[in-house]
Amino acid sequence: MIHIITAENRRHYHHALMEMHRQRKEVFIDQMKWRLEESAGIEIDAYDCPEAIYLIEASTPRAPVTGSARLLQTDRPHLLADHFRFLCDDQPPTGPDVWEATRFCPAPDTAQGQPRHDLLARIIAGIMETALIFGIERVTFVANAALAPLAAKAGWDAQPLGPARRVGRDRLTAFVASIDQQGLKRVRQRNGIKTPVTRFLGDDVTQAA
Repeated sequence: MIHIITAENRRHYHHALMEMHRQRKEVFIDQMKWRLEESAGIEIDAYDCPEAIYLIEASTPRAPVTGSARLLQTDRPHLLADHFRFLCDDQPPTGPDVWEATRFCPAPDTAQGQPRHDLLARIIAGIMETALIFGIERVTFVANAALAPLAAKAGWDAQPLGPARRVGRDRLTAFVASIDQQGLKRVRQRNGIKTPVTRFLGDDVTQAA
């Protein structure tokens, strides 16, 4: 189950959020050698703000975290506009109905190959379900050479915003994906997802249709 975590319900998820930040440090800094800031064994940046929505996969709020991602509005500072604009042929899409997905992070012990592919598919389905709940019509994201073909073939309508460009030892591509019910249906069918993957724990529990 992927928990949708917002400012409204964040008080229920202190354990999961801390585990997410710890995993981000281990995956992005220790394993992938990204030049990111860390503090007290966690990775956190300026975009981890109250307005961010986190998607954290765990069976319960205090269960082990198996994967995570972050969504952020694009009518405020965000990574694509601030740091990766050069990946876009034109101005990156922005607006209240365009959000950015970043920090896709498998748990460090996630096996390579199909387990990571399956996790990415569930996170994409979770992004789409969350977008439909919150009225988000498009989602932008940046993918490296390993993730780009998987994300592009997941079933949603994801279009590159420019050609792949070398950044350090990797190649990065910026994408924008359209969000609608038909796209979500394709993602579920293509990846064998039978039921909604998200849960929102607020005053009332909400699950995507």
